[in-house]
This record gives sequence, C-alpha cells and structure tokens, in this order.
Amino acid sequence: MEKIDNLLKESCPWQDQSNKEWYVKDGDLRELIEAEKQGLFHPPKIKYVLEKYFFDELFKDSNKYGILILRGPRRIGKSSTLKYLVKEYIDKKEDPNRFVYLSLDKEDLFIGSKKRIFLRELIKNIINKYKKENKPLVLILDEVTFYEGWCRAFKNLIDEGIIGPGIGMIATGSYSLDLSSAKRELSGRFGPLGEAFGGDIFMYPRKFIELSESLLGGDFKNFIGKSIGDFGKRCGMIEYLANYQTKENNIKFGYEQLLNQILYQYYDDLHDLFKEIYLYSGGYPRSFYRAILSKRSGEVAVSDSRYIEDIYNLLVTDSKKFRLSEETLKSILKKVEFPSMEITHTSLIKLKKEDVEKYISYLKASGLFAFIPLISSSTQIDVENLLVTPNREKLKLIVTDPAAFIAIYMGSRGITRDIIKHTKEIFAQKEKIKELLFESIVISHLLRSPLFRKSSLVENICFIKKEREELADSLSWYVNWKNELVLVAVEAKTGNMDLKEIKRKSKILKDKFKIRRLIVVSNNKELKIEEDYVVIPIEIFLLFL
Repeated sequence: MEKIDNLLKESCPWQDQSNKEWYVKDGDLRELIEAEKQGLFHPPKIKYVLEKYFFDELFKDSNKYGILILRGPRRIGKSSTLKYLVKEYIDKKEDPNRFVYLSLDKEDLFIGSKKRIFLRELIKNIINKYKKENKPLVLILDEVTFYEGWCRAFKNLIDEGIIGPGIGMIATGSYSLDLSSAKRELSGRFGPLGEAFGGDIFMYPRKFIELSESLLGGDFKNFIGKSIGDFGKRCGMIEYLANYQTKENNIKFGYEQLLNQILYQYYDDLHDLFKEIYLYSGGYPRSFYRAILSKRSGEVAVSDSRYIEDIYNLLVTDSKKFRLSEETLKSILKKVEFPSMEITHTSLIKLKKEDVEKYISYLKASGLFAFIPLISSSTQIDVENLLVTPNREKLKLIVTDPAAFIAIYMGSRGITRDIIKHTKEIFAQKEKIKELLFESIVISHLLRSPLFRKSSLVENICFIKKEREELADSLSWYVNWKNELVLVAVEAKTGNMDLKEIKRKSKILKDKFKIRRLIVVSNNKELKIEEDYVVIPIEIFLLFL
C-alpha cells in the first residue's frame, strides 16, 4: 500500500495545500492553461455536460452516486478535461481531498497481480481512505478499460456496497471493445449519475464548429449561440437544404438570409481557419493550439510527435493489449491510402473473416475510424415504411479526423520528421487525397451529429453507388416530427465543379432513390440553391452538424 500512497500523492498534487499552483506543473494542464491565457482555450462541450449532470448532481445530493465510463481516442483531452474540472471546483473552495485521480496506465501496478482482484482492492482502499461521512468523493481512474476484468471489479464493489451514496467514479478508456459486454454486466448498477449518460460517454476530436468558437472570438461565438446553437434551428436548416421545408418556411425562418449572412460576414475567417489550421491539426486540442500560435508568427507548425507518438505509435502499441499483432496492424494501416476509401472485409488484409473483424473492431473502437455500408439499389430505401437497409458486406472506411489521417498515412510509411511539410507536398501532388479528406471530414461530422443519432449501435449513414458509379459520398437519414423519412445526401467537391455532372447525379438520385435534393459541399465561396441540388461551402455546412 505504500507504493499506492506514493502514487496517489504524485497523482493528486492539489491535496498538498502548500502546492497552490500544482496545475502549472501538470503535463495535462500546462499547455491548456497557457492556451487559456492566450485566449485560445474554450473547454469542450463535454466539460459542461459532466459538470452539470455528474459533478453538480453529486455535490448537491449526498445520496447520489454512480459510475461513468468516459471514452475517447488517446491524447484527445480526457484527462485534461477532468483535471480542469477538478481545478474549477477547488477554485470554488471545494475540499481538495474530495478529488482522487490515478492513472492505471502503469504496468508496474499490476505486476504479479490478478488484475481484476488487484483493481477491486485498489479502489476499495482508496474509498476507505478518502471517503468521509456525508461528504461526496470523486474518484477518477484513467485508462481503466485496458485491463481485463475491470467491469467485474466494478460490479463486485457495487454489490458489496463499497461504491454507494456519495461516490462518483469516472473511469476513462481509449477503446470500447468490451463495452457492450460491460454494459450488460453493469446493467442496473451504473447508479443515478451513470444512468443519466447510459453508462458511458464518448469524447471525440473537436468538431470544426468548436474550433471556430474557440478561435474566432466572442462576437462569432455569440452569433453562433444566437443563430445556430439551438438544435431546432440546425435541424431546420439541414431539412431546408435537403428540400424538406417549403419556400414559406424559408421566409418565416430566414434560412437563406442566415446562410448569406455567414457567407459575407464570417466566411473568410472560417475558410482561413479550415484551410490553414483544421486540415493539419484536426480536433486534437494540443495540436490546434500549437498550429494557431505558430501561424500567428509565420508558417503553421504542429510537432511531429503529435502525429507519430500521440496518434500512430499509440494506435499500434495499444493493439497488443487486446492480443492483436502490431505487425499485422501496421500492414493494415499502410493500406489506408486515402481518408475515405471503399473496402471489403478482406481487402485490407488476408486473414480469416473472424480475425479481420477483430482488427476492424479495434480500429472502430479507437474512435478514429468509421466503416459505413452501401446502398446500391432503390429497393433499399422504403420511404413509406420509413426504412433504409444498406448492404454491410461492402464498406467505406473513413478516418474520422484530419490529424489522425496524416499521422496514419505518414507513420505507416516511415515518415516521422517534417510531417507538415510532407503533408503539404502530398496535398499539392495528389488532389484526390485532399478531396477525399474533405469527404471524410463531412462524413465524420454527420456521424456525430445529434440529428442522425440512434439508440442502437447502427449509425444512420451509408454511401450510394450504382453500377460502379458513386452517386453520393454519404446518405444520412432520420424520421422527423411529421413522421417523414428525411434523406440527406451529400457529395464533397474541391476545385472547379462540373455542374452538368452534378445535375445528372442529382436527377438519378431523385428519380431512382427518392433523394429530394443533393447537397454538394465545396471549398469555394459559393452558395447556390437549385431545385435538385445545393452548393454550399464546407466551412458553413459543418456549422450545422
């Protein structure tokens, strides 16, 4: 226990009352605090959700308790967000001893131990030491989901009454491979605080709108909050673009007026942010802080280690913790030539189907990859019965963040230095990569949009291809309040567009697949709304997802 006590002292520096500026020395918080001083930091939306529905609820009612699993890619900001919350509560004069943090990503903690038994005893000892009567305790266990048996350990602690009233436990994890079984095992045991989230919450890379709000200043943020922030307004805009709202709705709600206001008032700043920062930093906080600071003094720069160490190497080395082969994973990643590419289950690697599924599950569980299915026949869209049934034998692989694609592309090809320089050269030489990066960004935002979120594990998104011709990069759908099946088809284009080709595809989609209007996102300052298609800048379209 002495080793654990020493680790806790090291991990919870805020409990040393003489260490008033502990956060300055904390690796997770140091850059974040510096970015905040520079006016570049805006906490992720998930911070406010955790604050309102987990921390505040616990501190208001000592009978509340619960377990929450916070998942997300490595280095995405899970730890820094939680520590930022701890700092805020301590600044509000909460007792520092009510917050316990311990990273379990230390193999020496488990050497010679049965992991599940050790984890259970570890948590029990921490609670016995820090939990005071009628005083809440927040216990944060970082990277707990790496360890087999973590779920059973939690279950036993709840059943024994060790985790009960006044205890809020947040366990972070970078992968969700065992989450479905964990949810079954912990069913009914997450407690009121955990059940409010369905047991888990995923922290994705920041969306483009989040970067925009952080970096374009208070006026823009206020504009977003007033004009776009409401879910109903975003939903209405997407329905208008997809031709599910009338001209009268446009006059009443001012859809085109809003689009033109953004185009003429904010487009140049949004375009510069997208082109110069987001395409290289993606939604990784440390990366875009570095990118924006470097851009102010010259050329945009992101540390090579952000790509190679923080993304590529971690993705490879973490695989062995799930009994996968690092070499096999490397060979799969090397075949990812584009951020959006069509695959079959066996095209990435020649393995048995069940083994291929393990690697696909691992990549998807990281949060950096998505695999969307295919629509190839009009019979797969049944508007009357509100049903879309894609074919899941053929898939489109999507790398869900620009920085993740750059890291995977470069790292798998042995390029570990001057990453930004090499990336710019590749973008200049291979227009297809850049266009498909646009496509992957749009699809990843659609995947995460609350408009298309389902309670099941199957996302409401696919792509449309007929007789070898791709007609739409993506099709998303949902049933609206009028009980209509809303079909949102999107095509991403860079450079000069062939409007004749757009019109031809739009007509096929309308006549054969009942798509009312094709939404074409582009990298040009152009807004065009026709009966069968819309052309809209990508930077504006992403604000509504």
